[in-house]
Order: sequence, then structure tokens, then C-alpha cells
Amino acid sequence: MPRRIPDYPDAYSGWNLVSSYESIISIVASLVFLYTLYDLLARQEYNLANNYWYVPQFFSSSRAIGATSTATTLEWSLTSPPSFHTVNSLPLQS
Repeated sequence: MPRRIPDYPDAYSGWNLVSSYESIISIVASLVFLYTLYDLLARQEYNLANNYWYVPQFFSSSRAIGATSTATTLEWSLTSPPSFHTVNSLPLQS
């Protein structure tokens, strides 16, 4: 394609349309990403330190299997990563 010409030749009109649609898709995807990032940083209700299976209300569904399950086993009882010098001896599991 020649330089310094303000219009595409007719042979490139299909590719011009494709690139225009792709730019619109990129803008919409960027807006969705920025909204998701803002939503995660602005809300303070997400305390994921002790519950690794927490499902935010935005993603949960009443029909979802296991949406209300919680982690109560021994390996999830500490925060991740554990604080320095959390335990002085190895825990015993019976």
C-alpha cells in the first residue's frame, strides 16, 4: 500500500473492516478488564486469607454445585503464606 494516501484502496476495504471490528472488540475487552480490576480493588468484603474456597456473590449461582462449601480441613486452617514462626513444632494429626 502506498504511503501518505488518506484512503485505503478498494482491495483493502475488507481488511479495513476486520481491523475496525477488532479494535472495537479490544476496547470492550479493556473496559471489562478495568471494571473487574476496579471492582476487586474497591470492594473490601473479600477476605481471602482464611477461606480459599470463597466464591464472590458476583460469580455464585444458586444452582452451582458446591457454591457454599467451606474449607475446614487441617491444611487450610492457617493463612497462606503462614506468618513467620507460626508454629514451633510440627502439628500432629490423628
